[in-house]
Amino acid sequence: MAIIGRHTDREGRSTGERVAAVERFGRPATDDELTAATRLLDAMLDAAEAQGCTLGTFDWVADLPGACLDAIRHPSR
Repeated sequence: MAIIGRHTDREGRSTGERVAAVERFGRPATDDELTAATRLLDAMLDAAEAQGCTLGTFDWVADLPGACLDAIRHPSR
């Protein structure tokens, strides 16, 4: 089962919930992929906190949960 994640957005959704809500074409993401993408997203947000950035900050400029899932599912990994 995918992990919940340590960070939340303005609506109280965890990083794990945000990653699980990403919709892409093709096969559904596996629990292992969702977990890895959530861990990646949490690590990126840990680093961003030092600059005062949150998941909400990134929501203004990018689909960070989707980007993390895409990175984990990329064929070159």
